[in-house]
Amino acid sequence: MTIVDGDLVRTLAPSSFIGDDTLIANITSTSYITGTPEVGVYFVGPPSGRVRLTIGGGFRDNGASAVDRVFLAPNLFRDSSSGVEVLASSVTLRGYISLANDTEFQYGCRVSLIENLLPGQLYYLRAMYQTSGGTDPDTADIAARDIIVIPMP
Repeated sequence: MTIVDGDLVRTLAPSSFIGDDTLIANITSTSYITGTPEVGVYFVGPPSGRVRLTIGGGFRDNGASAVDRVFLAPNLFRDSSSGVEVLASSVTLRGYISLANDTEFQYGCRVSLIENLLPGQLYYLRAMYQTSGGTDPDTADIAARDIIVIPMP
């Protein structure tokens, strides 16, 4: 592709990334929570209205029975976390689920496409987590949480 004087060139907003490696031990919540610190990132909706989301981290269940799983899911808002919720936390389509028998930290991620965003709109995306609440509902741990948002053409 050649660009000449007078051509309209549309640029994409920059990619956004945040990561945190704070150890969160003995998770008991069976409802989605943000954790401390909250892991979230701001980004601007690109002209296409589409972004590629990668969310992931490190998880384990070091309990005697090793049956608890950790669910990590994105939560998306317009403007800020007090704005209009665009995407509720759900591990089904865009989240990551740890294996119950990971007694040592295992790291993984999930990549998905978020569409129908408003071009130029400010968004806030944060990582939420919960445990499955198995027989040892306080032995699941998180070693890292990461989010990458890449605008798509």
